[in-house]
Amino acid sequence: MSDKGLNESVERDQPRTVWFHRDYVRLFGGHVKHSHYFDHVRRIAGFAPRITFSAEPSNESQARERRRLWPAGNGVMAERWEPADRDVLFLAGVDWRHLYGSGLETLANPRINLVQHVRHAHEGTELYRYLSERAVRICVSQEVADAISATGRTNGPVLTIPNGIDVTPFGSEGGGSPAGFDERRRPVTIVGYKSPALARTLSERLGAANIEHLLVCEFLDRSAFLALLGESRVAVCLPREREGFYLPALEAMASGCLVVTLDCIGNRGFCRHDANCLVAGHDPESLFRATKRALALGAAERGRMHRQARDTAAEHSLEAERSRFHAVLGDIDRLWSAANAVPVRGPSRTVASAPTVPYRPRLDFMIVGAQKCGTTALAHFLAQHPEIGMASPKEPHLFDSPKYSSDWTPEQIDERYRSFFEHCGDVRIRGEATPIYMFLPEIARELERYNPALKLIVLLHDPVERALSHYYMEKNKGKEPRPLWLALLREPFRLRRCRDARAYRSAVRVCSYRRRGLYSVQLRNLYRFFDRDRVLIVRTRDLGTRHDAVLRRVFAFLGVSDHVRIEPEIVFEGHRGGRPHRAVSWLLRLSYLAEFVRLRGLLRVRSVGAEIRRG
Repeated sequence: MSDKGLNESVERDQPRTVWFHRDYVRLFGGHVKHSHYFDHVRRIAGFAPRITFSAEPSNESQARERRRLWPAGNGVMAERWEPADRDVLFLAGVDWRHLYGSGLETLANPRINLVQHVRHAHEGTELYRYLSERAVRICVSQEVADAISATGRTNGPVLTIPNGIDVTPFGSEGGGSPAGFDERRRPVTIVGYKSPALARTLSERLGAANIEHLLVCEFLDRSAFLALLGESRVAVCLPREREGFYLPALEAMASGCLVVTLDCIGNRGFCRHDANCLVAGHDPESLFRATKRALALGAAERGRMHRQARDTAAEHSLEAERSRFHAVLGDIDRLWSAANAVPVRGPSRTVASAPTVPYRPRLDFMIVGAQKCGTTALAHFLAQHPEIGMASPKEPHLFDSPKYSSDWTPEQIDERYRSFFEHCGDVRIRGEATPIYMFLPEIARELERYNPALKLIVLLHDPVERALSHYYMEKNKGKEPRPLWLALLREPFRLRRCRDARAYRSAVRVCSYRRRGLYSVQLRNLYRFFDRDRVLIVRTRDLGTRHDAVLRRVFAFLGVSDHVRIEPEIVFEGHRGGRPHRAVSWLLRLSYLAEFVRLRGLLRVRSVGAEIRRG
């Protein structure tokens, strides 16, 4: 045998590497599913996974969670992608950024693209742009597959592998219900962290009817969440309407709960009303009636629903998902050949078709707060990136203007934005920075209506320092005549009497010194309308002490090149003056103690609250 033939024979005998990448900051459902596919590769002969991460873990908790999801033994970790000719590239979500950033976009290696959300089909989003890339696409539900196929942009096979769950379906007693079901100590658990406003209203309705229940509006540790389901008789699972695949309802079925849920794109494939669950309307009264009905089910009807829920959970086992994915890997070369045989598709670029091209919002991202937290500095740095156009002046104050109308269409809003971007020229993305947007609760809904794919950046600073800086800014402008202690004391009364928050020089704008530091309230409101992966949180202190790393993280979030370096500089000194106010500062910090706890729980990083207090 020739040397060439021998080398080819040896190469064929070597496992083919499947390359993975993750930008992991904190746990989301998408990361869990990514880790499942990583593990699937570990369990098939002839293939081996390798993974790179965008950055080192920032703390031990993050490192521990990362090791649990993606075990890194036996040379699995790599510093960068270095695929051989026969290797496979696995891309999920915005992993395409890593492919481009590594200069590997021209490689001929087979690509598998995991598609977990219908957002990929939304015109104008970053994910939508990737649909025209050649890939073998695996969708987590038929609804997602239908949505992306309908765009006419997908190049390559579109396959469906329904999401599998790693929860073993409950063991049943004679009637079909879980053993010990009647002894479960929680009658009702409301899983409301994706629809908190609706969850709280339902909670009030149940409370008024003296129905014992537990309201969960925070994202729990996975083991704690599954343990909670295991001790609940009824689980009210509240998804957003545009979920790609809603796992909690399926996990609750596997855990033996009677499930009450809402109709959404991501659960239509497995939630069947009056068969394995109860599907209620998107209103508190309908949910209340469905919850009462679930509690009142007789043993026979309850057993029937439990049996069908158990069968549904078994159909969506992780083993079934793994078997289907292994079949794809075993046939990857043929599937990739099919992808390369398909002509490049996409919207026509001819002049005749131009009028039918869907409207694309002008702005791609916004820095929405918080005030006095470094928004001016970040906007200044982003404006220096060649792919980013920032509004000038920095704060258009469009959505908080007294003249703003919710009747304005996105096109009309863009007409009002036009003059702010005339200096930008041909840039890839555009953004603005108006920090009051996060503070006024009604604005989040309007931002989502304007551009469902909008990305938001939030800066957080020590709320005590923020309040003092805010106070001295207003005092220096002549808008605040009172001493600090009296201004803080009178703040609740002034805010309560304010009838129009949008009015120029309103009390809400001028004297909300302490209120604006209640970050958890403002973030929860944003999360009602924007998925967490579209909201980037940056600590003010890090922008100064870890300038380059923070900007790289922001650039990656926005989908622009992270190889551009912006020199650090002091952009704005802020407003401070007068004496130290030690006693008032101490009392103000004391008043934020409960907020620090809420914020730490919301961000799900144990050290964040303490670090923000120091930041």
